[in-house]
Amino acid sequence: MKRSIIFIVLFSLFSPIIAQYSVSGGSGTPLSALKDTQHRFEVFLLYGLSGARITFTSVNVGTHQWYRYKENTNNAIAVPSIQNGNTSYITDIQDGYGYFVGLPTEKTPYYVWIINYSRYIPRFFKLETEEGEDKCTFIKILTDAEAEPLSYYFPTGDPGSLNRNYNLKYNELIWKEDTRQFILQEKNEKLKDSQIYEHVISAPLLNTYFTLSGDHFAEYFGIQQTVSSTEYRAIAVKAYGVAETNKEHANNEKHHSGDALGGSAPIEYTFTAHANEPVAAFYIWKILRQDSITGQMTTVVRYTDKILRYNFERDGFYRVELEVIDGQSTCVDTTQFFKVIIDNTVIKIPNAFSPGSSIGVNDELKISFTSVVSFKASVINRWGNLLYQWNDPTKGWDGRVNGRFVPTGVYFVIVEYTDSAGKNRSMSKAVNVLRTNN
Repeated sequence: MKRSIIFIVLFSLFSPIIAQYSVSGGSGTPLSALKDTQHRFEVFLLYGLSGARITFTSVNVGTHQWYRYKENTNNAIAVPSIQNGNTSYITDIQDGYGYFVGLPTEKTPYYVWIINYSRYIPRFFKLETEEGEDKCTFIKILTDAEAEPLSYYFPTGDPGSLNRNYNLKYNELIWKEDTRQFILQEKNEKLKDSQIYEHVISAPLLNTYFTLSGDHFAEYFGIQQTVSSTEYRAIAVKAYGVAETNKEHANNEKHHSGDALGGSAPIEYTFTAHANEPVAAFYIWKILRQDSITGQMTTVVRYTDKILRYNFERDGFYRVELEVIDGQSTCVDTTQFFKVIIDNTVIKIPNAFSPGSSIGVNDELKISFTSVVSFKASVINRWGNLLYQWNDPTKGWDGRVNGRFVPTGVYFVIVEYTDSAGKNRSMSKAVNVLRTNN
């Protein structure tokens, strides 16, 4: 018995919060466009009021008294209804009014506002684009349209308006880093009421049409309105550069490992430009080198093509810039650039090595180097005889002459090279050959 009483009490407490109204009529199914639990308030849109009806079912037994208000429930007037048991309905429904059932059955009424949407369908007359001084970056979408506010009043008299949502559709090119190419994508932007008259977007990278459709209420009722622009002729350009090198630094070649490109010279890079063709028509690559004293950047290469191959031999800081221009020379993109750092030349000849003594450990004479443009190393014995010579700095000497290890002792290594400043240099050093077995 206690459980039954508790259930009835709880149901009585929460039932007034539940919407006990149903709305029907017009063309299609009425749409519940707004629910506000704080004000116990709901807005319904109907497409026409033919056969419109609001039905109410009460939990409490009693006669239903219906009311209608325009701006405030303090000025509500009673309206007739037809009641059968705990259910009643009204049929004389008017646009722009709130309805509710009040005392004696409902001490805390729930309110229903009715909007005849057929009177507020948005009308589109013209859609066009407008270019300003920043036309290479942004353009405006302008719409000549009429869309009256979908207004309502809360029971307290506070005004409100439903938000209309629209959709702006057009084509755009999107850069995909993983595939290194532009792909065509249909853009769909959701716009609010105020945005349809003037809306700013990034300047598209290809020729396209703009179509505005909506609002979402019209779409719900199957009467969506649309308007399209004439073809927009793109002028904006967007460039992406890719830098690649096939060089792999040797284990005896020291080089920087920072974020910039570069390393030990000589190192060749291939720079490839990608842009939104055919709007993008002209490509310019520039390589600038910073003066180590003044800090000024001086252009060392200017190349007008999509692909630039360049072999960095001089040390220093470089900036590789890409410039892309549209066919009418109106818009330019210079946002893509690369930093390249080429290391100074360093040569280090070891003091000793032990060929044939401990395999894999210091068993080859290798010269540690950085940024050597040309190279020749020679090994001479104490009598001045040339024993071995090599031209690749990544290689070395295994301590053999004619297939046999040389005796333990002191040998002289002479290195002739061109450094990363373009100067021919040489250095020599006495190197000990250490062997446990002669």
